[in-house]
Amino acid sequence: MREDRTSGRGRDIVVILTLLGLALFASPFTDWWARASFPWYFPFVLWGLLIALVAVTQILGHGFED
Repeated sequence: MREDRTSGRGRDIVVILTLLGLALFASPFTDWWARASFPWYFPFVLWGLLIALVAVTQILGHGFED
C-alpha cells in the first residue's frame, strides 16, 4: 500500500480554516466588526471569503491525488 502524504496537510488546512472561521464569527472579534461602521454586507463578504478559501483548498487538494 502507498502512504498518502497529503492527508496530513489536508487536515492542517481544515484545522486552520476552522479556527479562522471561529475567530471571525464566534469570538470577541465579532463584536468589533459588528459595531464598526462597516457596510451592512460586510458579514456576508466575510462568509463569502471563508467559503471561497474552503473551495480553493478543495480544488487544489484534488490536484495532489493520483
